[in-house]
Amino acid sequence: MPTFHDPLADAAEASEALRGLAHASRVFDDPADTYTVFGDLTATMRSLRQVLDQLAATHLAHRNRAHHDDGDHLAGDRSALAAADELHQAGTLLDQAQDHLDAAFSHSGRIAWHPTPVQTSLHHDSASAAKTVSAGALRLTVWPDAPVGEHQRYAYRITDTTTGQELEGRDLFTGAGQPVDPDRAIRDLAIFLTAAGEARQYALDNPDSEPEHAGLFPEWVAEGARTNADALTELTELTEPVDHTTEPVALESAGSEQARRWVSVVFLQGEEADQVLDVIDRDGTTAAIEHLAGYDYGEETTQAAMENGYVYDGPPTGALDRVVTGEDGYTLTYNPFAGHVSLLREHHAPPADALKDPAVVAAREAIGGIGTPTPEPAAKQQAEPVRSRRVPDPSWFEHPGVAAVKQSRGLSL
Repeated sequence: MPTFHDPLADAAEASEALRGLAHASRVFDDPADTYTVFGDLTATMRSLRQVLDQLAATHLAHRNRAHHDDGDHLAGDRSALAAADELHQAGTLLDQAQDHLDAAFSHSGRIAWHPTPVQTSLHHDSASAAKTVSAGALRLTVWPDAPVGEHQRYAYRITDTTTGQELEGRDLFTGAGQPVDPDRAIRDLAIFLTAAGEARQYALDNPDSEPEHAGLFPEWVAEGARTNADALTELTELTEPVDHTTEPVALESAGSEQARRWVSVVFLQGEEADQVLDVIDRDGTTAAIEHLAGYDYGEETTQAAMENGYVYDGPPTGALDRVVTGEDGYTLTYNPFAGHVSLLREHHAPPADALKDPAVVAAREAIGGIGTPTPEPAAKQQAEPVRSRRVPDPSWFEHPGVAAVKQSRGLSL
């Protein structure tokens, strides 16, 4: 809630609100809703124009307190004047932007949006690609809907055959660039339902709790998922579809001098991961791999991964993770639903050396958080970064845990 007196707190809240709007406005189920958003944006532009003027006025009013770091008051005074001037220029450009926004608002107001049949029934063109399965008393149907950018969207219907209740939605998405695959969509939907059923069971066992996935579906759906948990689990364990964008993940032959492994370069989640996911949506996975490669410090990264146990026989992935293999031996895994990204680098080491290293654990154990190794003291080897460009602060390697890779149960809205 705005304070109306604390500019720092209100600015932070406004930034977070606009960031949320940027994500939420990727999809409008009803295009008529854009008219309401237009109105709110117009008011936002007016307020932002006022903020710019007030920032400029503050710089001018307190010029007598402006100094540079070396104590030079004249330089500080000039900087305050320059900042105020730039703020006024930004305000002028904002006025122009508001004029265009008002014009778009006017044009949009003349549109009468007609309903689409996809929202209420299975589209005829999608019938051949529809998939229906039973999970106990639940019947699940999915069919391809209109793509959103690089993401394939699916519509779905959940039917409780014992009560006749039905729920339809259109908020099930694939990863960027993934082909139409109703089998994969059924599996993903089953995973979301399983998470909702587990949350329902936890809420029943702990009445005062608020489970993380309690709001994924209406209560009757969550209850149906809880009572048909075993059948849904079977759907989530279906064979993973073949991803033609990746290379086969396997160790090299036993007779090879070197075994192929993967070391973790960086694992991001939260706001940092959102920034990379935005890069994937805007510029593609190649750009994201190039960006994350800046975290690679060569031998230093390899040593850190060895010491902390982030070395795997194959790239660790969760249920809804997308995997892309790039150049230079890099493998990108990302999950737009759970909000995390990871970059791994292919590493070749003699099998004998790998077996002698107690810090190396199997990928399956690492993903499950089992047997986390205790790192032994080891002298770090100084090495030049893989990339000649500027790389991030080495403190990035406070790895939050590979177990988070499996936390991929959040319905995309």
